[in-house]
Amino acid sequence: MTLSAEADQPTQNAAVVDTEQRVVQDVDRDSIHTLPLSVIPFQAKSLGSTRMIKNSRLESVIELFDGGKSGSGQLPVSAIRQVYTNISSDDVKMLTELSKLHSYDVYSLRIQLRKLGIKVDDHEHLKLSAAKQVQLQRYMAAFTQRVIIEVFGGDDSVRNYDDVVALFRHPDKSLAIAKLKMMSEKLGIGLEEVPVFLEDFGDIYLSIAYFRECWESVQSAFSDFCYSVDDIMENRTLKQDRNLMKTCDAVCDKFSNMNTGASDRFHNFENQTAKMWDNLDSKRFKWFKKVVQENHTEIGGALCNLSVKMNAWNKKFPHQNSGGPIKRAEFIRVTMQQGL
Repeated sequence: MTLSAEADQPTQNAAVVDTEQRVVQDVDRDSIHTLPLSVIPFQAKSLGSTRMIKNSRLESVIELFDGGKSGSGQLPVSAIRQVYTNISSDDVKMLTELSKLHSYDVYSLRIQLRKLGIKVDDHEHLKLSAAKQVQLQRYMAAFTQRVIIEVFGGDDSVRNYDDVVALFRHPDKSLAIAKLKMMSEKLGIGLEEVPVFLEDFGDIYLSIAYFRECWESVQSAFSDFCYSVDDIMENRTLKQDRNLMKTCDAVCDKFSNMNTGASDRFHNFENQTAKMWDNLDSKRFKWFKKVVQENHTEIGGALCNLSVKMNAWNKKFPHQNSGGPIKRAEFIRVTMQQGL
């Protein structure tokens, strides 16, 4: 059987899935490199208890179990019939297509599953968990506070984005309608369009916040990796190995390009947001929404790669003095360059 147990790739505890109710763990829903297969309409219901993950070599594999310190049981899609002997050709085809995706974050999945013609039964599965949304509020505040200031000015009853959304549940209907009319006039849209605008507005900035947090979470490991590469390339013994020097240089360049590319996109989103507020209306927002969504799969793929690789690096070398130049050089050669 083609089954590998990988200990280098950090994975969360395997989800406990009810295939009838399609329960998805929050940690899987919020992950950029994990796809709980229970959300996909396979003919083989038994697939619902597994996950597709990106391992430390950036291979998309089916994780049959996660043994914690002992590693996870990983099955390549090409070997799926060795475990699921009666799986249909349609299911194999769907798994093959899913394995080609560069990221499993909910925002990239919305786009890619639509392109593949895969219909998800419950679209709640393609949303971040409630806990993650709360966690991301600190990233969203800079964006959502502006809509409050622009539309409601100094109105003390509307202090955050939740207060805006709460207008729809306000017991004083006349007051709620008056404030919603204020929004519709400011944005140049009909009153009935305000709920859709608010939903889209919140979702698009939540996606930016999600990717921003993913990016920030790998910066410490990325800095340590770059420091280690410099240390390796200055090592008297290791610098004699030209192939190793080329490998280190190439891998470092690729990670640096991914990291800088993501950072540049965030700065671009911030600049575009500032311009949008100069004369905000629904058309400008729709244009901005389109720009962000067109970047979802590319930024998701880059951050998935960075996240997986830097998590693997951080697990292998949790401190700057963990291991040494020789061990780190070997890990770069064997693991870090794979899949790039």
